[in-house]
Amino acid sequence: MKKYIIKHKKFLISLVAVILTAVLVFGGYVGYRMFAAAPEAQHSYGEIYEQKQVVINTDEKGLLRVLKINDTHFFDGTCSSDKKTLDDLKVILDKTPCDFIVLDGDIVDGFNLKLSYDKYTAIDLLAQLIESYNTPWTFAPGNNDSEIDGENEDVIAFMMQYENFVCGNEKGVDGDMQFFADVMHNGELVHTIAIMDSGARTVKAIGKYDYIKESQINWLLDGIEERRVKTSIFFHMATPAFKAAYENGEDYDGMPREELFPFDEIPKNVLFDDMTKGNEYISLISTGHIHSNNLCSFYKGRYYQLSSVSGYSAMRMPGSVPSCTLTVIDTNQTDTQKMYSFEKIEA
Repeated sequence: MKKYIIKHKKFLISLVAVILTAVLVFGGYVGYRMFAAAPEAQHSYGEIYEQKQVVINTDEKGLLRVLKINDTHFFDGTCSSDKKTLDDLKVILDKTPCDFIVLDGDIVDGFNLKLSYDKYTAIDLLAQLIESYNTPWTFAPGNNDSEIDGENEDVIAFMMQYENFVCGNEKGVDGDMQFFADVMHNGELVHTIAIMDSGARTVKAIGKYDYIKESQINWLLDGIEERRVKTSIFFHMATPAFKAAYENGEDYDGMPREELFPFDEIPKNVLFDDMTKGNEYISLISTGHIHSNNLCSFYKGRYYQLSSVSGYSAMRMPGSVPSCTLTVIDTNQTDTQKMYSFEKIEA
């Protein structure tokens, strides 16, 4: 009996040792992946503060076409779902002339611990596709892009190698990407597009969603006041006002309307709504993030537009097909409802 007990204890000790080793190894691996450095980039993130003013010209009629791609959730760029996403995006880009492309967050998957996950190869393949159209493009960070294998700063520095990528930020402002793309027609400023970072999570990969900070909103309002033209704003995560727009706004004819997940899951983003309320120059707020939804409603003098997913690796409603959103801005118009047209585009 004594020999049995001793043998049993040895077995338990060995088992505990194996479990502890496994936990330590896995924990070390998780820590390594969460805080790993990105591949060496040609540019450093600090160069973002020295970027030149971004200017985009309308066509001869004063129209500007903005194609928004969001929530592709690329895994490695080469798996079957990613290949299908890239194929669809090529079809969409081939048939959709545009003047500016906005990658509106969650371009790559989030907290993914698979050894084969490779977000930089995925970004490179997507960037090469976009570059082939010789069109200026940018990136508004999502909540997933920085959760593993490098921060948003690393992603942005990596993107700086591409000729048509535009970006900017200002020191002292929260977030990793804030800049205006000024829209010109016949040499005159007629519109502006603001790109913003809506945050990730308060604790990396596991915390609550972050929110747009006061310094960012003040930066936005100062830039709008300086320009005093209609302003279209793009960021990833919606504000509570999207729920009010969904319930009380005037739907844009032809845009599908779906609801499965809540629009107001980031209550602290009410700060953005409160500080920008009634601003006569803000004419469009465009987001993604909420995978099942499409929304385009005119509410209290501006459009609230939210796009569903653009990629096959992203969770989506059964039977739904990934899509992009084309926003056409007619800078000749002063009436906001006449200024914009929206289209959900599938391959």
